[in-house]
Parts: sequence; structure tokens; C-alpha cells
Amino acid sequence: MEIFTILLGQIRKGRVVEELTERLSEVTAAVKETGKAGTLTLKLKISPRKGDSYQVTMAASVESKIPRDDLPEGVFFITEDGGLVRNDPNQKELALAPVADTSVPYVPPVRGAG
Repeated sequence: MEIFTILLGQIRKGRVVEELTERLSEVTAAVKETGKAGTLTLKLKISPRKGDSYQVTMAASVESKIPRDDLPEGVFFITEDGGLVRNDPNQKELALAPVADTSVPYVPPVRGAG
């Protein structure tokens, strides 16, 4: 096993690897659902310890960008007083009524009878 993989497993007792695994699953599921790209970023900050040139501290952060579906647009009409409505206020409404279904269902002919 590579040193980086071993080291990554030791940061915060493996919690970084757990978080990376969870976020990877979330991002890939959203990519599959939306068909859009997502990102998963691991950032390691390595700093020297004061007073000891042989020691460093390491801080890890995990960031993800989960793709989202775009919300559909809605069409509205502006009224005289500046309000918004779904139906065109300049269009007369038609007085429509339901019509009874008088159609006869299609019945295919029986083959081989005769």
C-alpha cells in the first residue's frame, strides 16, 4: 500500500477517509441523476510545529460540489396593477364544458373463424 493511502487513513483516526467516501457517494449519485458534473476536493494543510523542525501538523478538509437540477421556468402575465397571474388577463376565457364519450371501442376481427 502506498504511503499516502496509509497516511490518509491515520488523519483524525480515519474520519477523513470516511468523509471522503460519503461525499464521493453523494456526488456520484447526483451526477448520475442530473447528468451534470460534480467535484470532490481533499485539501491537506501541512504546517511546521514551532520549535521542532522534525514535526509538522496536518489538517484536512473535504469539500464537494453536488450538481443540482435546474428549476423549470414559469410563464406569468403582468396585470394592470403590476401583479402576476398565470392566465393572460387580456384573453377572454372560453366557456368549455365536458363532452360525453360516444365513441365505440375498436374490436379487431377474429381470424380463422369461418
